[in-house]
Amino acid sequence: MTTPVSEKTFETDRYRLPKPYIWRRLHSLLGFGLVIYLCEHLLVNSQAALFFEDGGTGFIDSVNRIHRIPYLKTVEVLFLGLPFLIHGVWGIYYALTGKLNAHKTDGSKPALPQYKRNHAYSWQRITSWLLLVGILAHVIHMRFLEYPSKITHGTETVYRVRVVSDRGLEKLVSQLKLELQEESGKLYALVPSAGAAFLLILRESFKNPVIVVLYSLLVIAASYHAFNGVWTFMITWGVTLSRRSQRVMRSITNVLMGIVIFLGLMAAWGMYWVTQFQG
Repeated sequence: MTTPVSEKTFETDRYRLPKPYIWRRLHSLLGFGLVIYLCEHLLVNSQAALFFEDGGTGFIDSVNRIHRIPYLKTVEVLFLGLPFLIHGVWGIYYALTGKLNAHKTDGSKPALPQYKRNHAYSWQRITSWLLLVGILAHVIHMRFLEYPSKITHGTETVYRVRVVSDRGLEKLVSQLKLELQEESGKLYALVPSAGAAFLLILRESFKNPVIVVLYSLLVIAASYHAFNGVWTFMITWGVTLSRRSQRVMRSITNVLMGIVIFLGLMAAWGMYWVTQFQG
């Protein structure tokens, strides 16, 4: 007796996972990795707010350690660029195909605004669009427009950063062991390390209140998206399945989200404060 074609197909596919299932979990897993990076990134940046208390040594040392990683550009492409790209592309797809369900409705479209999780789902979609624009602008600004260049100065290789003179800049000459150089009417600082160069770049960027506000909105959107994503990640991977465990995890992610937002805002507003009022 021959086996029906339908049964043969079932036997062949019974152990094969659906592609949407695999992509959903890859998207979730990459997102969790990016949350870890967000925490590390904002923790390092927060040390810039304490610039005048510790001479910037905490921030400078952290950035210098990162720049001592072998094959750093390759590492950044493989472990940051690609995860951001894959997570972002699939995030756009999910945002386009998903439907917001926490709005008021006249009955023509389904919505259940009385449920908190529906609001969380909607904000997850909204923040994904904000992050798409914000992260792209942040990368262009910090990686291309303001990225320090390396030049040979005398017998040493130094980093060159464009700066604008202000009342606090003179203090930095001795504190960071930098040298000021004027060229074609523009002022540049020559600094000995990547950490010191990026500290100057943050200082120059966060003088501008518009950038401070935009950066603050980016930090809040990124932190909400990240830790709401962690909450759903725990369900997706079977860590929190009961209602009680999900409530506990919601409290944990809310606390972590608050801490990370504080670190991010401290970097921007702390640097703005010291440059504008304590320079």
